Amino acid sequence: MKVLILAAGMGKRLGKHSKGLPKALVEIEAPLLAYTLKNITREGIRDFVVVTGHGASKLKDFVGRHSRKYGLRVKYVHNRRYGETNNIYSTYLARDELEGDDFILVNSDVLFHPGILRILMSTEKSMALSVDFRVRLGEEEMKVRVEDDRVVEISKKIPPEKADGEYIGLTRINAESTTAFFDAVEETLKLEGHNVFYEAAFQRMIDKGDYLAAESTRGLPWIEIDTPEDLRIAREIIAPRLAAKHRECY
Repeated sequence: MKVLILAAGMGKRLGKHSKGLPKALVEIEAPLLAYTLKNITREGIRDFVVVTGHGASKLKDFVGRHSRKYGLRVKYVHNRRYGETNNIYSTYLARDELEGDDFILVNSDVLFHPGILRILMSTEKSMALSVDFRVRLGEEEMKVRVEDDRVVEISKKIPPEKADGEYIGLTRINAESTTAFFDAVEETLKLEGHNVFYEAAFQRMIDKGDYLAAESTRGLPWIEIDTPEDLRIAREIIAPRLAAKHRECY
């Protein structure tokens, strides 16, 4: 099992709170990425592919310290076009490092309870998206419609009242599904360009009849950090609920 961490983002909407650092290194009680790395290494995973962009050297220095401490094997892929592309292009760049291997795709701006990762690790589905089945959703969320446990639509454009939940930015992709996934990423890039989310590739797979399962977060805490308000919630509400499991990261 490998992990793909998409960490090219600049965090523009965080403004002064990012302090010029890569978005993945914004401070909660520790850098955001510290939580992610600890969650993953707790599950015995040591192989990482990290896509860098803004502040790549700082990100590599940070991951390097954790690599030495925990014996991680890390390959870096640099998105030189991070300022003009969205995360689908970062995903595309990682194909050669991941095709044919089981892997977990992780958005680096998500602070999440380790139990959410364990749910994905234990699934028997070939491709599974972590979904928060909550009632209140807005226009900004990456929403999903689900029938039984199957994702039938994924988009920010789904009307909130018609959505069943929110995709939180973690996906398990087993080896047998990697070629279909990366083919969908490449096809989406060709047809829709570089400024769409990789979830557009998920929709392309769904439209072709591929089975994408929805694995519930089961009410465990998480948050995607895009704005100063998200950061405040992460610091004041989410992180304290996770602190006991992550104290050694600090």
